[in-house]
Amino acid sequence: MSKLDEAFLNPTVRAENHLNKVLETDELAPDIVVLDQKLQGMHMPESLNEPSPEKETLETEDSLVQIDVAEARFEEPILQTESTREKVRLLICTTDASVLEEGSVAYRRIVDQRDLFLEIHVIVLMYGRTTAEVVTLRLFDTIWMYQTNSRSWWKLSYDAYRIAESQLVFSGGFRADIVVAEDLFEAGIVGLLLSRKYERPFQVHVYEDFFDPRFVDLLEHPLLYTWASRYILVRSTTVRVKTEFQRLAVIKKYPELEPVTEVLPNYYNLDVWRDQEPQIALSTTYPRFNFIILHVSSMQASSHTHEVMLGAAPILRRYATIGLVIVGNGPLRSFLERQAIALGLQNQIEFIPASEDIISYMKTAHVLIHLSDDGSEDDLILQAATVKLPMILNRVGLGAKLFTEGESACFCEPENAAYIADCINMYLNENQSRSRYALNAYDIVFERIEQDYSSYIQEYSASILRSL
Repeated sequence: MSKLDEAFLNPTVRAENHLNKVLETDELAPDIVVLDQKLQGMHMPESLNEPSPEKETLETEDSLVQIDVAEARFEEPILQTESTREKVRLLICTTDASVLEEGSVAYRRIVDQRDLFLEIHVIVLMYGRTTAEVVTLRLFDTIWMYQTNSRSWWKLSYDAYRIAESQLVFSGGFRADIVVAEDLFEAGIVGLLLSRKYERPFQVHVYEDFFDPRFVDLLEHPLLYTWASRYILVRSTTVRVKTEFQRLAVIKKYPELEPVTEVLPNYYNLDVWRDQEPQIALSTTYPRFNFIILHVSSMQASSHTHEVMLGAAPILRRYATIGLVIVGNGPLRSFLERQAIALGLQNQIEFIPASEDIISYMKTAHVLIHLSDDGSEDDLILQAATVKLPMILNRVGLGAKLFTEGESACFCEPENAAYIADCINMYLNENQSRSRYALNAYDIVFERIEQDYSSYIQEYSASILRSL
């Protein structure tokens, strides 16, 4: 390579030559700034020494384009960037194993929030597995799930805490910005301990009737549960519940939690319910019945199952081919079974264990009686309307807000057994009315119930973010 080429390729030499060339002329190139004040005074033209205060300009190298700087400050930036750190990292502690089942409601709700959070970490508290090794699953780039696989129930919370410490703590810092616990016991204990240690907002989700002694008595550790639920609730940053009934129960017990307690958004997949093919036919299971009254119950006092039986009793005694099918489990089941015998209707009142496939039962029944005071069971009303099953409803709750007496549903008080019997008799004898009520209820539900799943996911995430 020649000396000329070496000089040309040397950036130091090129810069020196360029500066000498500029200083030998009477004008400075627009991209040169001279720091020596003597040189600047000797060579800078007056037009550059006295810039106009009214207008600043930026010039390109070839001086073909001028840009008004005052205007440019208010224009959109050429490159748009979004700061992902504005999103937060979320830790969820749960005992709901269905989050591991692809396609389940819990699984979908988590994975569909992946674009709304920077990271989502889920610790699933499980025990009694054949292996005690922690299983880590990376579902997406931003979602991790960890299974405790504890050897015993007593180690659940400890193992979950240990997972969080090993997976989410780096250089003394805790990776999650918000901690969510999806129950008031095992998961709640872990979430509360982590949130207090690392000073993070703590949100607890209440899905169960913690205030109902009959529910608590059925638990494996009722005394520990009662203590934990009290301890966790009053120390949470925010509380989220499934129903308005539960929200009122929380603030009645702990009035100071009213400002931070909200009902979680609900999503009702009406299209899926409507289009689902029945897997079970009640007419096949009970061929002796040509008219089936369906009642879905949690078998607690709030379900009013005993009142349903008393109201249906006169109709059942009159027609041996009419049956009352009660689906559900609960603390009052043995009492209700004894009452069926006491009424002499044990051959016409059938009890079926709780099932996930309620839609199949609804699509093969003739009437639904739903008198529950518990708002957590409101989805049964929507399911029945979606499959065009006529309803007899309580005058409180969602049914009373949606439907109209004499047009889309029959309403009655639970204690009015005679009127319950009249409603059953009306549906039994008036096929035209039965069809009209069912069609009207169907239209109302599809017109008034929101089915925008993306909005539901955004609202659900926003409810969590309000803990910040």
